[in-house]
Amino acid sequence: MMARRNTKRGARPSAGTPALPPYLERLGVQPRKALGQNFLIDELALTEIAEATRVPGVDTVLEIGAGPGGLTEELVGRFKTVVAIEIDEELAEITRRRLGGGGGLTVIAADILQFDARELLTEAGAGPPYVVAGNLPYYITQPIVRKLLESDPAPARTVVMVQRQVARRMVGGDGRESLLSMSIKFYGTPRALFDVPASAFWPQPKVDSAVVAIDRLEEPPVPISSEQRDSFFELLRAGYASPRKQLHNVLPGVLGLSNAAVGKTLEAAGLDPALRAQHLDLSDWAVLFTTLNERHPGVLTLREPS
Repeated sequence: MMARRNTKRGARPSAGTPALPPYLERLGVQPRKALGQNFLIDELALTEIAEATRVPGVDTVLEIGAGPGGLTEELVGRFKTVVAIEIDEELAEITRRRLGGGGGLTVIAADILQFDARELLTEAGAGPPYVVAGNLPYYITQPIVRKLLESDPAPARTVVMVQRQVARRMVGGDGRESLLSMSIKFYGTPRALFDVPASAFWPQPKVDSAVVAIDRLEEPPVPISSEQRDSFFELLRAGYASPRKQLHNVLPGVLGLSNAAVGKTLEAAGLDPALRAQHLDLSDWAVLFTTLNERHPGVLTLREPS
């Protein structure tokens, strides 16, 4: 699988790192620094990710960043149809040859950000329902996660391994919410599953990783219509523009309202103006959104939608 940190090309496992799987030794595959490749070689971690991806009644999985096929092999043993996406054409071909074509596995050399899930599934002769598994480069985690959650059809479950710090932001929690966690919780329920140490990769990255599962919701948990979605996310971005500042100090500047108007709006929404964005949950933002639209119609539609 592809990971996300640049390391020395051709580095061998260090003390405490699992031994290279025989297929990697045999193939002589070398991670590419230009693509920030680190391969997950810990068998237990690979097994746990594959198991976590399973959802009753779903037989199709879309894998992002198949790399040399470590996780792909685990998924093939658990799903009827595996559509493995790998941006590196050489690795895609290696995985295709090693695990064989047919038998429910399709390996596609493609950039996940350049294609819709529907296109990729269709190319493999598959369709919904489906789940997603992947090891995401940290610098494009947010666009990939958002693309998946907004996909039509969306995956029933998304299980991704990301930089541990990013994983914490994805899950959020009481007093620890972020723009990323709020965006995810609009579409699904994120859960932190387990950490994966740097020693589980070859070459070792400079950071530890963590695995997060997101179960897709049928409908948003707050009363925001599809027509209101862009404006709602505009409010979220406004609130997190300066996350360390109190809301009454952040919102006036980004919304173009007076301090008094923002203070009264927050109070009307039942929110303490001294709160910071990280302290609000999704329902708080929904109430603020409704109150803001009632008291200041159009203030959120003056900006370009996402």
